Amino acid sequence: MKFSEKMAEIETIVGRLEKEALPLEEALVLFEKGVARIRECQAYLREAKQKVALLSSEGKEVLFPDGAVKEGDGE
Repeated sequence: MKFSEKMAEIETIVGRLEKEALPLEEALVLFEKGVARIRECQAYLREAKQKVALLSSEGKEVLFPDGAVKEGDGE
């Protein structure tokens, strides 16, 4: 499943949990599924961030969307 598909699924789950009066068991299943998808997306983003840092020019700073700066080690 693609990242964008996982994000769309998370949005759908959140929408259902917010708007529908679901039985507790069903809400819990949806919540668990949402947490699992969030963890998958977080892992993907961590890996992507590492790839960007690795592929960037040596010794140059890379500015990530969260404002964090990754500095090259100059080797």
